[in-house]
Order: sequence, then C-alpha cells, then structure tokens
Amino acid sequence: MNERVTGVRGVNLAVRDLEQSVRFYTQAWGLKVADRHNGVVYLRANGPEHHVLSLREAPKSQFLGVNLAAPNQAVVDALHARAQGFGADVVNAPHALEGGAGGGYGFSFRTPDGIMQSVSCDVRGHADCVEDKKKPYKFSHAVIRAANYEMLGSFFMDLLGMKFSDETDGITFLRCSPDHHSVALAKVDGPGLHHMAFELPNLDGLLYAAGHMRDNGYNLEHGPGRHSGPGANVYTFFIDPNGFAVEYTTEMEQVDDATYPKRSAQWWRENRPRQGHCAWGIFDGPSPLLRKARNGHLIEELNERALAATA
Repeated sequence: MNERVTGVRGVNLAVRDLEQSVRFYTQAWGLKVADRHNGVVYLRANGPEHHVLSLREAPKSQFLGVNLAAPNQAVVDALHARAQGFGADVVNAPHALEGGAGGGYGFSFRTPDGIMQSVSCDVRGHADCVEDKKKPYKFSHAVIRAANYEMLGSFFMDLLGMKFSDETDGITFLRCSPDHHSVALAKVDGPGLHHMAFELPNLDGLLYAAGHMRDNGYNLEHGPGRHSGPGANVYTFFIDPNGFAVEYTTEMEQVDDATYPKRSAQWWRENRPRQGHCAWGIFDGPSPLLRKARNGHLIEELNERALAATA
C-alpha cells in the first residue's frame, strides 16, 4: 500500500474580524460560503473540494494549520500509526469527522514546530462545480515559514510521503500530487504562513481575478508574472485584511515521480532561465509590504495595533 497523502485541501486561519474576512474572501477573492458551524466559516472554491479555507474569530490573527487528503481509511490509519512511531504530537486518533467541515474520517497531529496537520479521507464534495475562469477552482499550495526547514522537510517526506521537487536558496518545494509543489518550506523564521495560493483555470482568468481585486480596492503587491524558478507557475499576490499574503496562480508545472530530476539550490543558481522573480522579465520583485506579510511581521504588527486599540 502506498501510504502517503495525495493532495492539499486548504488551510485554517484565525482572524480578528470574522465577518470582515468572510467579505474579503467571498466578495473580492472569489470563494463562497460552504457552511457555518460552531463559529467557523468554511469557504469553498468552484471545484468539488468541500472547502479550501476555514476562518474562525480570535483575539489575534494566526495560521492554524494545513488540511491534507488521503485516498482511503486504511491510509489514514497507516499514517496515524507512522505519526505515533515518529513521536509526533498526535492530537487525536482516526475518527469520524463531524460538524460543518464536510465529514469524512481523519486525524490531526502537530509538526515539531507546532503547525497542525489534519489528514482526512471520504470528505463530502460538491456536485455543483462552477465553470468560471475568473474565480479559484481549487487550493494550490501553502508555503510555510520554517527556521529549521531541513528537519521539517524530512518530517513531511518521511511521515506523510511527500516527494522532494526542488530547492532554491530560499525555499524547499515538496509535492504530493502531479503539481510541482503542494507544500513548500520558506527558509524564514517560523513557524507561520509565508503565503497561500489558490488556482485559477487559466491565465486569462487569473488576470480577470486580479483586476477584480483591484476594482475592490486591493493593491497588487507582486506580478502578474511567471516564476523564473521551480514550478514555473504564473502568479499575482495580494494581502488580506489580516496581513496574510495570498496568491492567485495558474499553469503550475506538472511532474512525474519517475522522471522528475529533483534539482538543487546550486542547480537553480547556475541554470535558472532568467535571474530575478519573473521569467518574462517584465515585473519587479515583491513590494516591501508583501515581504513584510510573508515573513509574518505584518500580521504581528496588525495584531499589536488591534490589541492596543482595545486596551
């Protein structure tokens, strides 16, 4: 049995103002409310996945964890046993999942730096998938800040069965599906969320979506561009009201386990198609505000402001 996760479903966030965040992700970003349960709002994209983002209100904004897919209950049970064997901080045993999160069967554990990982199967999907190129149809990838990225990378690969795709001087890229990367580890002090990405059907849709964000008053902080390194995907970056960096992406490189060459940071230093952030050579690098968001400093600053305002 191939005991590995097979996809990334989405992420969970704590936010200071729940309804403000729901408005951002529905009216501007293009998601829809799938369910509300016990103070948590579950948001779906246009594809079949039950939800790609969950939001709950808390005194401070915070990255709560990643939701991963497994193919069946036997794999969930095997990964739980492996997590126990690794000495991971296992939060619960595999069980029937209830509430508004789509049901299913799964368990949760924390990585060594405290980031929650939830593994599940048999989650209810949506039959009413919508073909709208201007809105996200799935969650693409999560990039996690990790000071000890080598330890965390081994943890994801050895425990969850993820595959190494590439490494640059700044990021280690891991995959659990044909997408070049599903989870990546940014070599920035963590733990925390560097950015999260939602996939659009095509380039035209991504540009329409970015334009809709600008129409709603949100600044384009990076792009549109095509990554000149691993993944070769097209990107645009924005910042949500809580200080999280959010990406629209499309045209992610598709890879094969048997043939992909697993390229090192040195290889990319010597062979990157074009130096700089954008393969097209059109756009400059990320804005100072986006850099601040991706290293977690903007979230901390906004949390401190909110706390001071209520003192």
